Formats: sequence, structure tokens, C-alpha cells
Amino acid sequence: MKKAKRKLLVPTVASLISLTVYMSGGSSFAASPSKVQLTKADPMAAKHGTLVGHTSRNTVASLTVALQLRNSDKLDNFIASLNDPSSPNYKHYITPEEFKSQYGATDETVDNVKNFLTSKGFEVQNISPNNAFVTISGTIGQMEDTFGITINNYKNAKGEVYYSNDTAPSIPAEFSGVITDIEGLNNEGHYTHPRISKPLTNPAAVTPNVGSGPAGGYTPAELKGAYDINPLASSGYTGAGQTVAVMELDGYKASNITTYSNNYGLGSPAPTNIYVDGYSGAAGSGEVEVELDIEVINAIAPKAQVVVYEGPNTDQGLIDTYQKIATDNTAKSISVSWGIGEQHSSSATMNSLHTIFQQFAAQGQSIFAAAGDNGAYDSGGRTLEVDSPANDPYVTGVGGTHLTLSNSTYSSESIWSNKTNRTGGGGGLSKVYAMPSWQSGPGVQNSYSNGKRQVPDVSADADPSTGYSIYSQGSWTVVGGTSAAAPLWAGIAALNNQYAAATGKANLGQANPTLYKAFNTTQLYPAYHDVTTGTNLYYPATAGYDMASGIGTPDVYNLIRDMN
Repeated sequence: MKKAKRKLLVPTVASLISLTVYMSGGSSFAASPSKVQLTKADPMAAKHGTLVGHTSRNTVASLTVALQLRNSDKLDNFIASLNDPSSPNYKHYITPEEFKSQYGATDETVDNVKNFLTSKGFEVQNISPNNAFVTISGTIGQMEDTFGITINNYKNAKGEVYYSNDTAPSIPAEFSGVITDIEGLNNEGHYTHPRISKPLTNPAAVTPNVGSGPAGGYTPAELKGAYDINPLASSGYTGAGQTVAVMELDGYKASNITTYSNNYGLGSPAPTNIYVDGYSGAAGSGEVEVELDIEVINAIAPKAQVVVYEGPNTDQGLIDTYQKIATDNTAKSISVSWGIGEQHSSSATMNSLHTIFQQFAAQGQSIFAAAGDNGAYDSGGRTLEVDSPANDPYVTGVGGTHLTLSNSTYSSESIWSNKTNRTGGGGGLSKVYAMPSWQSGPGVQNSYSNGKRQVPDVSADADPSTGYSIYSQGSWTVVGGTSAAAPLWAGIAALNNQYAAATGKANLGQANPTLYKAFNTTQLYPAYHDVTTGTNLYYPATAGYDMASGIGTPDVYNLIRDMN
């Protein structure tokens, strides 16, 4: 899975820092006579480094300010009705304009927030179309004075320097419950997308390459054979007419994508790019991650149009890039392989993400996120932890398996884990979100259950020893990780949406309620492979649902016929 490695910049007077203010629910506040503190926006970045000194007050930066949604208590019920066949709202998704009119902050509220910010010397750069986020620019000094914080430079273990506020920001009491988050007060790049390539640190410890790719690894034809996609492909279901978004915090080289498509005769349309917050699109250290996402989608749904949304690797860049996907509302399937451990992200940031994921669900957009590559220990330590955003109930978390084929068709799968390098498919219990009502079926109420959301929901091949044939950085290689499994599922959703359109049905939309229904009720066709062997370094595979593989892996032809 790709965890966004934040690119850390030494702030200068000439540097431009972007701050976005978000309007969404869920933050709590510490009271004071005239101001309240956004206690759930406690700065995590300041805890990750060693203090260097105070950041220049003349440095110019931008922020994103989040605002509380209207009727937020009704939004979850509305989304649930979209997945209820007995409801008149069933599959009647709304537009971004309708989301704003029904759930966005009022224009009056936005004007009040704008007036407050401009009175402090900030320049308003943008209001998100859903009235949930206000982007402003100003100096570090204005930020410190307005929000009652000190912004310092810090150095991390790699020697990279970044800046961060030292305490949670405070706002006027009149905006308590209106302003819920402020992103951009730090520029630490901590999101990662840790795809795993072969060989690992010790080639002798890795099973010899499987698959028939130029350097080994499973090819598009082998992946389609493994997950029963060929009957769809032979009937013309190749993702044509569908758009898949990939949320990225790095760039890629188009020539690598072309080489992959041409080698396998896919005829995939060239990806299109949308840059957020001034991101240049230049390929950096995460290039392989981005190319992996695009190429796996091309392998599964070769005729789908992939749109690459690229933003800076910061909290603000993350939020703004997701928001752009929701605002555009052109992609009905979204793949995400960048993440961070749930306990390493502030509650305010996760609340802001949750607001956007609610909009995805209301608009009929499916989102699939890698569950992580450190097994049950998402941040690579010794503490059980799940990954954000796979932890969010509106996101389909995708775990990882070790896939074995027989004559290019499915043979068996076990949970991916490697005790030597402590890698494996992510999964476990959220400490933030309650178990949603749709998360049910055999195995869900297990010995670990504590009323919290369980991750992952589904899985697919992710072990680098049974990895994917990928072309990147001018050569063929084999790549694994749940960051390959997530785009595989996003490609499946594109196939489903093409199939649904051809049969007069609606898009998949929020995937989890439908996926779990196909799992826990009798279906005409067996939709999943139940993975019952192995562990993810802690949680064992069992019959039915488990927190190592979720529901299991797909028999795509059967699953799509069942869902439609």
C-alpha cells in the first residue's frame, strides 16, 4: 500500500504554504471565555521531529478551513436509503449541486467565516462548491496571531525539515461547531504508498517469480483468469464508457503507461491528469506507486478512462485532492493507495475526510483503499493499528493475499504475511469508527469484536512473491502490496458499472452494503473465494469473514451477476 511519504520543505520567505479551512462534523472544543480550541486538531506533525527553531513570520502560506455540514444527522440516513431496495431513494444518487443545497454550510455561514478571516488579513482563494471548505492565504505570523499557536521548524529522523504548529488552533467561540478543522498549519509529508517490489532485502527469502510477465509477475490475462473476468471481457465488458479516478500524491511518466498497454495489447486510453493545489505533476520518489495504480486498472478494465488526480503530499493536499474528485463527480470508481496509521492522524483530519467520503456515497461514487502492508501493525511498530482511510465506513478497505494459479486459472489463496520483514495485508479493529449496520455475516461477530469497525472488507493478491507484472522507470518489474489490490477492485467496479448500464441498472455507488449483502445472503452464483489459511501477523484467517482477508477475494463474473 502506498503511504504518502511527505515531502518536507524548509520554509522560506518566498515559499507559498496553502491552508484550507474545512467545514465538517465531529470535532470537539475546549472552552475559554472568548475562544475555543479545536482539540481534535491536536498537531501530530510536531511530535514527529526535533525542534529546530521558530518559522519566519513572513513566510506566506495557504490553509484549508473545514466547516460543519448542515443536516449532518440526516445525511447518514439518506445514504443508507440509497442502498435500500425498499426505499424510494434506492440508487437515486444526487449531484454536487444537490449535496451543497441539502448538506453544505449556508451561504450566510460561509460569508461570516470569510469576513472573520479577511478581517485578520487573510486572502480568500477559494470556496469549495459544496460550501464545506474555505481556502485562504496569509503569513505564518497572521496564522499564529489568529489561531493562538506558534509555528516552528522541526527535523525528522531523515534530516528533513518541515514546519508545524505546536498546539491545536483556537477560534472565536462564535464559530464553535462551525469551523471544525484547519489544514495547512504544517507541511510534513507523512502519507505513504509502500508498494513492495521484488526482490526484497534478501532475494533468497523470496519465492521465485510466478507469472509470465517479462520479469515475472502476473499479467493482465493471468489476473483475469484468476478472478474470473474473462467471461465478461469476451462479452465486451472492458470498462468502456467508465471513468476511474486514482488519488495520488506524486506524479508519473506517461511513456511507462504506454509501454505497459502496448506490450499487453490493451489499447487503453491515455490517462488524463488533474493537478490540485498547484502540484506540478513531476514524477518523484513515488512514481512506481502511481504507475502501479494506473497499470493495474488498465489490466482489469482496459477501456476505462483513468483520471489521475495529483496533489501535494500534505494533510491539506490530501483533503483538497479528494474534494476535487467529489466536486468533479465524473469518476464513479476511485482507487486510493496512500494512507497513514489511524492513530497517527488527527481526529480533525479524519473528520474532514469522512465528510468527503459521505459526499462520494451520496453521489454514487465507490472508493477502494489499500488496507496497508504491515499486517495488523499498520505503522510498522508493535501496536495493533488499522490504516486511514481504509478504516472509514464509507470506504471499502482492501487487504492482501498470496495467490496461486493453475494453468492461468484460480487455484488457491492464503493470507499474505512475511514474519521476516513484518509485511502483510492490513486489517484489524478501528479505534475511531463504530461497526456499521451493513457489516454483518458469518465471522463478523468474532472473538475480537468490540463494537468497532472491522478492516478489511475484501482482499486480492498482494504478496510480492505472487506479484504483478509492471513497467516503471524504464524497466519491467514485479510489484506487490495492497496498493495493487485496491486498484484491482476499482477496476472491478468499473466493469460492474458498465454491465449495470447495459442491463438498465444503476452504478454500484457505496460498495460495502452491496458487497456484504452478496456475502451474507444466498446468491445465485458463488461470489467470493473464502480465504481460510494464514494470518496477517496477528489475526488468523477463518471460515467466513476475518480481519485478515475480510469477506475474501472475488469471482468477478459471479459477483457482478449477483449484484445486478
